[in-house]
Amino acid sequence: MKITGLSINCMEYQQDFWMSSASANQIYNKRFCILVRIMTDEGIVGIGESDYPGGPPSSVVSVLEKELGPSLIGKNPLDIQAIWDDMYYMHIQHSRVGIHMHAISGIDIALWDIAGKVAGLPCYRLWGGHHNLIPAYSSGGMYYGLPGENPDGMLGMESEMAYTKEKGFRGYKMKVGKPTLTLQQDLARVQYARDSLGEDVDLIVDANCTWDLPLAYKYLPYLEELGITFIEEPFQLDHPYSYQALSQQTRIPLAGSENESSIRGFQELMRSGVYFVQPNVCRVGGPTGMRRIMNLIDLNERVFAPHSWSSIICMTANMHLMATVRKHYMLEYDINPSAFREDLILEPYPFKQGTYEIPDRPGFGLELNMETVTRHTIYQTQVF
Repeated sequence: MKITGLSINCMEYQQDFWMSSASANQIYNKRFCILVRIMTDEGIVGIGESDYPGGPPSSVVSVLEKELGPSLIGKNPLDIQAIWDDMYYMHIQHSRVGIHMHAISGIDIALWDIAGKVAGLPCYRLWGGHHNLIPAYSSGGMYYGLPGENPDGMLGMESEMAYTKEKGFRGYKMKVGKPTLTLQQDLARVQYARDSLGEDVDLIVDANCTWDLPLAYKYLPYLEELGITFIEEPFQLDHPYSYQALSQQTRIPLAGSENESSIRGFQELMRSGVYFVQPNVCRVGGPTGMRRIMNLIDLNERVFAPHSWSSIICMTANMHLMATVRKHYMLEYDINPSAFREDLILEPYPFKQGTYEIPDRPGFGLELNMETVTRHTIYQTQVF
């Protein structure tokens, strides 16, 4: 079997006006998805996704189109480790982080999809999986609305609480740290979530790297009283001593980081006190890169809690990886408006009372809804 081509679709979803303001440090009004498909001479097509590092998705598309894609043609798609090594070591100037790793990820996910289809097995079974039931938590709690329209940060909270309870999610994650809110206003949001969801639902807060140590110390006593499960990304990644200091001052575990893409970076995070470790399969080099990090997580006796935000492809690959380990947290389910979750595929995975069931479909078991792909594609290219 040989690789005959690579197809790349950069897709865009324009969000509603009320979703224009999002996390504590970033305004969203569009969402993107970089769809990667690998074609073979036997007609088997692998589906993958590359994330983009906060900037224009065209940066990742360019690496896929101009650099990595041409290197794949004629290779055996089942030589996954060899292909991964070739891409990883292709240019030392990339430093093996960021854009380059995001591009590798989409290719690697697609290659594993092909491998599962060839074997007639779902990927989690190809990797010797433990189970096929994955509990999930809802991830939202944004600061919705255009600037000035949501002064207390409460817009959308009531509907998200209702949705979380209706679907049976076991946990809920929300943003904290928006500088235009007072500490009391921000904590009132967290208190509202706890009161609405009760004590049996995990409550998680995500600061999106906006805190410094003095601000973190102001939040701590209140968050500890509310029984927060973990604090996600309190600081920038290049502040390891802040992570270390905070971890020694609180009984709330720290989590991170979706923004890290290297195995060495995750090693540093764990040394700095991070307990819930959150790699993103579309950013760390696909399942091949992710499994290296998962081994490190296990060796350091931490908890695997993958970040899932971009599309159903990312979420599905994470599910299969979670099914291969004994110790993991719940799957992150992004409840914000997007065309790139269930609308992107024809047959979603079974979901009941907050838990996904991975079916026995080969590979990652996804069939694309080409109407959605076509409608949202803003740039398409192929490599042969």
